[in-house]
Amino acid sequence: MGQALTEHEIEAVVREVTDEEVAFYHEYGWVMMKQLVDPEFVTELLTVGQEWLERYGEDKGGRRAVGLVLQEEAEPFRSFMFSERMSKNAMRLVNRKRLKGVDIPLRYRTDVIREKPPGAARTHYHQDSAQHGSDRVGELQFWLALAEVTPEMSAMRFVSRSHREGPLGSVGGDGKGDLLEQFPNLTSVLELSPPFHYQPGDCTVHHGYTIHGAPVNSTDKSRWSYLFSYSPSDTRYWNGTADNWGNERKHLSDANNPTVYFPIGTL
Repeated sequence: MGQALTEHEIEAVVREVTDEEVAFYHEYGWVMMKQLVDPEFVTELLTVGQEWLERYGEDKGGRRAVGLVLQEEAEPFRSFMFSERMSKNAMRLVNRKRLKGVDIPLRYRTDVIREKPPGAARTHYHQDSAQHGSDRVGELQFWLALAEVTPEMSAMRFVSRSHREGPLGSVGGDGKGDLLEQFPNLTSVLELSPPFHYQPGDCTVHHGYTIHGAPVNSTDKSRWSYLFSYSPSDTRYWNGTADNWGNERKHLSDANNPTVYFPIGTL
C-alpha cells in the first residue's frame, strides 16, 4: 500500500527522544513526547492504516484493530517501527545498560492500529507485563496519536510511579476487573496523570508495569491510535509467545496450599 522508507527518510520524520524525556520516563513510568513523529507522516500512517483496517480489521469489544508490521507490504509502518531511529529511542528508555554494562538488542513484541469509535467502553486500569507474562522488566509500549485525541475521546491516563510497585495482578481476559478497584488507595498513595490532549504525532510511552487505562469515548468522533511495543531480546514469555493477554490464572487450592494466618480485619 505505502512505500518502504530509508533510514535517512525515517530520521527526517521521527525525532530522537531527549535526555529530559528519558529521565521523566524512568521517574514516573510514562512520558508524553510531543511531536515525536511528523504530523504529515502520521496522516500517511492513518490513511494506510484505515485501508488495512477495512480489509483485515477485527472487532474486539467494540474497537476495531489489526496488526501490521509483520506483513512486508505494510509500509510505511514496517519501515517506521523497525527503523534504527525508533529502536534506539526504545533502547534508551529501557536502559538495560545501567545494570548490565551493555545495551540489549530489542525484539518486536506487537503492534496494532486501533479505532475506538464513539461510545466505546473504557479501558480498565491494568499493567501490561502482568497480563503478557514477561519474566523481567524492559517491555514498553508506545501509543501514537494518528489524529487529534482529546481527553473526552478516551485518551490514556497513567498512575505515576506505579512501575515501582512491581506486578499488582492481572485483570480478566474478558475485560473485567480493574486495578484501581482492586487497590482503592492507589491514587491517594500515588498520583494519576493529568488528562492528555494529543495532537497528531504526539506519543506517550509507558513501562510494562505502569498502571494505565482510559475512559469511555464520550464524543462523536473515533479515536485513532497506533500501539507498538518492544521488549529486550533476553525476555522470556509463557508458552514462548508475546501474545498472552488474558491467560487464566487460578488461586492455589486450600487442599494443597492452605492459608496459614488470617490477621484481624482481613477478608
